Amino acid sequence: RVFQMLRRQLHLGNEAWARPEALRQLDAPNQQRLRALSAQFFARHNPYIRHIVRRTREYLETTIDPLTNEPYLQPIQVRLFGEDDADALTLTGYLGDAYAAAEAFCVEVGKRQGIQTGFLKSILLRRLGSTVEAGRATATKMLGQDLDTDEDEEEAPVKGALYPLLPREQELLHDILRMLGHAAEEDPKYQAVEHILLAGTAGTEPWLDRGCIIFSQYLDSARHVAQRLSNRLPDHAIGLYASAASSGIYRAGFFTPTARETLKDAVRHYEIRLLIGTDAASEGLNLQTLGALINLDLPWNPTRLEQRKGRIQRIGQRHPEVFIYNMRYRDSVEDRVHQLLSGRLQAIRDLFGQLPDTLDDVWIALVEHDEAKAREIIDQIPTAHPFEFRYDRIETIDWESCEQTLHSRDQLPPLRKGW
Repeated sequence: RVFQMLRRQLHLGNEAWARPEALRQLDAPNQQRLRALSAQFFARHNPYIRHIVRRTREYLETTIDPLTNEPYLQPIQVRLFGEDDADALTLTGYLGDAYAAAEAFCVEVGKRQGIQTGFLKSILLRRLGSTVEAGRATATKMLGQDLDTDEDEEEAPVKGALYPLLPREQELLHDILRMLGHAAEEDPKYQAVEHILLAGTAGTEPWLDRGCIIFSQYLDSARHVAQRLSNRLPDHAIGLYASAASSGIYRAGFFTPTARETLKDAVRHYEIRLLIGTDAASEGLNLQTLGALINLDLPWNPTRLEQRKGRIQRIGQRHPEVFIYNMRYRDSVEDRVHQLLSGRLQAIRDLFGQLPDTLDDVWIALVEHDEAKAREIIDQIPTAHPFEFRYDRIETIDWESCEQTLHSRDQLPPLRKGW
């Protein structure tokens, strides 16, 4: 209606625009209408922004395309395992003692001035909660004054403030190594992985029959699991997808370095049905020939869980339902994070499409047993996505009526000009 009034007074007819000096030709009421309109017009009717469409997976899988009478995207359901409290693995025996000693080590370090224990706990406790081998390797590196994290991890080392280690700190690290040495053959997470692959769980068929990828954020854990599974399954080729220098294929316990492109082709052609990956495999990898995923540990950044799931929940997946198992130890740091976030994760995913990086800080807060701070971080997340009300619609567009489409290089000049 405002446009019609402006056009009528300026005698624009069907012309698309008026010269800037035409503003002075408008009477006072129309100038006021224009000022009122401008408060929202540029934000809502920017010719680029107004054509942005936020299409969530849920929307595409549940909304019918009127042109085809089918959903915009083939629905691929996700069946989650390991989510109930009863599904958490138990930290018992030597492994439980090692975990307690790791917490005692962090308490000792925390008595010093200027030491950020949250990060140290996150390294030692989270690696120990991944596999026995990853915990052993980390304690060994700490005793050797080498805190460099492996090539696939985004954590940064903190060396200077920790060394030299005090006698009690060294004693606790030696205790951890001794206990893990006794627990090496009893790794509960490896045993659970082997059972799920070969026997299934909760009434499912063996997951190896579907094809499976096992994720860990630690190269030590990925290698350890791949090696043991290769010894257990000598007739299977087992892929290790990590950095370019670390990727390869295990056959009957022997490792052959292999290019990652070769691994991708082998999975695509069903030559590899079992793949062990670090988070190097969580992006840009199409694994729709595999129907199951096991998260050996929960990543520092929760967004990685979505990225991992996206490797198998994608167009071309031959199973209408994919299986995902999230492993954790009861009363571990992972378990505390899981309990606090489990009721909020789906809402946060729906809100953002992925999980915000601010949730990284939840780990540190819970490592330090500061649940109030962790809840405060979660509660600061907005309850509504800024695109939700305006940019989540899909409208039918008659593309045949479009005379031309802007090339990306042609979009920049008008954006650089003032309104």
